[in-house]
Amino acid sequence: YIKNVQFKVTYFLGASDKECLDRNNKKLPNKTLVCVASDFYPDHVNVFWQVDGEVVNNGVTTDRAARRTGGTYHITSRLRVPFKLWYSPHRNFTCTVSFFDGNNTVYRSSWITQTVSTRYLRISCNAKLSYTVLIAKSCIYGVFVILLVWKFQVSQLRHYSFPQ
Repeated sequence: YIKNVQFKVTYFLGASDKECLDRNNKKLPNKTLVCVASDFYPDHVNVFWQVDGEVVNNGVTTDRAARRTGGTYHITSRLRVPFKLWYSPHRNFTCTVSFFDGNNTVYRSSWITQTVSTRYLRISCNAKLSYTVLIAKSCIYGVFVILLVWKFQVSQLRHYSFPQ
């Protein structure tokens, strides 16, 4: 029977450097969601993840076996989420644990709904706008310098031109 299933789903905005390195030692901006199911007995449970209601298997790592603590068990599952998916507004990440209690399969879930803050969106939009303005100003300045140099060269040629 299930004594008491509790969940703690924690997301880490800054994943460790070791976690985010691929085979070529390039940094991958993945985020990790952690789901811990605890205080259940006996130890046979299944853990699965869903993103927006769709079951996902890619990026999921679950303990091979539940660990015993006193008279109950706990199990941990992790979901590595790509940066673009994590920062997509209104994404729903769900961790579900299923347990057969002898008669029925019981499901317990916990979820995180990712809402991108308006502050984050405003800052990123302002940064893009500032960068675009900076590039445009640099291009205009470059054209201005080229015109000045060209005008100076033309005036020098006229000034030093010899009569025929």
